[in-house]
Amino acid sequence: MMPLNATKRLQSYLKRLVDGQEPMPEAEKLRQWISDHAETFHSVMEDDLKSCPKIVYDFSANGDVVIGGTSDPARQTDIMWQQLAAVSAPVGVGRYREDRICYQSEQFKNDGEARSQHLGIDLFAPAFTPVFAPLDGVVHSFADNNLHLDYGPTIILQHDPAPGVRFYTLYGHLSRESLDGLYKGKEVAAGDMLCRFGDFPINGDWIPHLHFQIIFDMLGREGDYFGAAKPSEWDLWASICPNPNMILQMPENVTATREGV
Repeated sequence: MMPLNATKRLQSYLKRLVDGQEPMPEAEKLRQWISDHAETFHSVMEDDLKSCPKIVYDFSANGDVVIGGTSDPARQTDIMWQQLAAVSAPVGVGRYREDRICYQSEQFKNDGEARSQHLGIDLFAPAFTPVFAPLDGVVHSFADNNLHLDYGPTIILQHDPAPGVRFYTLYGHLSRESLDGLYKGKEVAAGDMLCRFGDFPINGDWIPHLHFQIIFDMLGREGDYFGAAKPSEWDLWASICPNPNMILQMPENVTATREGV
């Protein structure tokens, strides 16, 4: 349950949306700051995401690749690694805004509608791949979200890079050791190794990958956050969780269409 003040903020965002306004009033300022400083961000992986080869996957109902659900993560992982090796690509990418078939189970449903539209970007690489902080921040919170198909070990950083500018980055599906030695308020510098990719089943039982997400309002949550939105509420959540490629800076099209395909 959200704290009362967070619930009121969310209600105010919904009212603004109904009135035809940007749901979160600070969102444009925050997006502009990130855009203005995009060239200064450190890559979250050792491979430079601006230039390294990749496969951008389609995990929508129209795609030919399956992740999550009742599928076997070991088999899925073997298939993906073979595909990446065939084109000498060190990274696979899962798209922002994609309407994913793997989020159609009851676990992801509220009021009958699934939270199926992806609010992050996924980076697929072998388990224990290191992850680096893209900019200075402090540890906001962390947790082991250990339900099946959840985030597994998760870290959230808080960034206050300029007066009046505050946002958060989320790192999900990590190794359990990534949480060792963490504490709220721990300082992290751009380029510091923050954590490592987890392996199944510790990472929520997924192909090893990093779920990376930008968050403008934590809504009182700690160590966890909504990683997908109901399609009917996309405009609300896209204001709160903008495209992570603003920081990752990949030149490929890593954003699905409005329909999520």
